[in-house]
Amino acid sequence: MARKPSVQPFYDARGRLLIERRGLPRTTLANDAYHFLRTASWTRIVLLFVALFLGTNLLFAVVLWLGGASITNASGFADYYWFSVQTLATIGYGVLAPNDLLSHVVVTIESMLGLGLTALMTGVFFARFATTSARIIFSQVAVVHDVEGKPTLMFRMANARSTAIVEATVRVYLTRDEYADGGERVRRIHDLELRRNTSPFFALSWTVYHVLDESSPLYGLTPATLTKGSANLIITFQGIDDRLASTIHTRYGYDPDDIVFGRRFVDIIHNDPETGLRYVDVSQIHETEPVPAPPA
Repeated sequence: MARKPSVQPFYDARGRLLIERRGLPRTTLANDAYHFLRTASWTRIVLLFVALFLGTNLLFAVVLWLGGASITNASGFADYYWFSVQTLATIGYGVLAPNDLLSHVVVTIESMLGLGLTALMTGVFFARFATTSARIIFSQVAVVHDVEGKPTLMFRMANARSTAIVEATVRVYLTRDEYADGGERVRRIHDLELRRNTSPFFALSWTVYHVLDESSPLYGLTPATLTKGSANLIITFQGIDDRLASTIHTRYGYDPDDIVFGRRFVDIIHNDPETGLRYVDVSQIHETEPVPAPPA
């Protein structure tokens, strides 16, 4: 059973906004076609173009049928529809052919529309495929425990692709509700300083450290104070794919329920007992274990 968060989060694990926005027009194909075609799911895009193709052919078939157009070898509405399909797709098998003024006019209009539809589909599909994206695996939880005698917040990442990411940069932000001097509630963003926020060559895994010292906005963090102010941690990541030579980026988020105390990440770097070679077991990236007690 999924765990219910103690407070309503502002963002999900992928950094997508969860708070409902009211008073804004919904982004649709009619009022923002470019954004819709670039951001809608592949399922919606494919269904949209299938419906557009079938509907357009149905419209022209109805025009031909109601107008009584003369189509060679056509004997019913179905033949008008197949003729429209062949015309819109610029196939033209030769069995069905226009044979009067109306059919030639429809063919002219439908051919031009077919060329435009093909160009639109090609452009949309190319733009979506050409948009680079990162495949970074983030640990499902962040942990807090003492490192070198200082309480430290940590999470880790792994590169899910075989290509490396050069000049990888990660930034961590704390967002929470605070009150200004006049009592006004504001949502403030604080930068969290990291022990290291860049990696020249990110190919395997990376554990990110933030020390909870006096300079940290999270100084004195305890399980009891986690939910104060509906706090969230937002992580942004970007770098250059060394194979594609293009910038990639992604984001992630941690809610208060995703931060655990007194545990540490298990080691994911192992030695193969048969070959003696080292390897990284990415399947263990989310696993934690209790912090052992210091030696007496």
